[in-house]
Amino acid sequence: MAEADADFDAFQPYYDVMVNWESRIGHEAPFFQRAFSSVSAKRVLDCACGTGHHVRLFARWGLEAVGSDVAASMVEQARADAREEGSPARFEVADFRNLPGRFTPAFDAVICTGNSLPLAGSADGMRQAIASMGDVLRADGLLVLHTLNFARIPQGVTVIEDPRARHVDDREILFVKIFRKTRRLCDITILVLEKQAGEWSKLETAARAWAVGHEELQAMVTQAGFDRIRFYGGYEPKPFDADTSRDLILVARKRKAAS
Repeated sequence: MAEADADFDAFQPYYDVMVNWESRIGHEAPFFQRAFSSVSAKRVLDCACGTGHHVRLFARWGLEAVGSDVAASMVEQARADAREEGSPARFEVADFRNLPGRFTPAFDAVICTGNSLPLAGSADGMRQAIASMGDVLRADGLLVLHTLNFARIPQGVTVIEDPRARHVDDREILFVKIFRKTRRLCDITILVLEKQAGEWSKLETAARAWAVGHEELQAMVTQAGFDRIRFYGGYEPKPFDADTSRDLILVARKRKAAS
């Protein structure tokens, strides 16, 4: 989840409803298995973990899996779900711009997915976060970043995604994502419409993202001490195309210390 100004604590009750987590985890798991195997990962950190679905998955693989999020309610739910599952996954409240202040290095892999990194809200905030991730990674460790491909969002046009409908018990819930990019910033709004007992209610959560492109992201990661950078347009994985890919996934390795 996000690290900036959005009130994701208010959104937390809907977070697990909006996403079909069984489908998403099943789709993304092979990508992370291959990535972690490439560095023989044993200790991994998801530094924008939300309610911890990926972290619990990694723990089921036998990894020492740790998750962090700036939203305390997300972490509270992640801990509760881990207890219910009997998972050894560990969760902490932490801002991804200050990971060394919360965790003892070194992790073999750090991931930041769900378009969380751009929600730092500025290029400087993103650089600070990437440097923070590098500080808790071992030399030659793995970094995985996922953002939206902001190049596909036109300037100055309100883009509304198709609504997602969910039914939970006697509740009907509609989720609508709205994007508006102005120069280097993209306002992202999640509108939640809920019908219960014949009455509709509304929750609106808004965040401002830095509309980072792949070349700028590569420069940020290189500056933070990473190399062997690769881009993908999805978890299949498939090649990244700035014109057509919905997602931008970066995989990099922390530069080895000079011998």
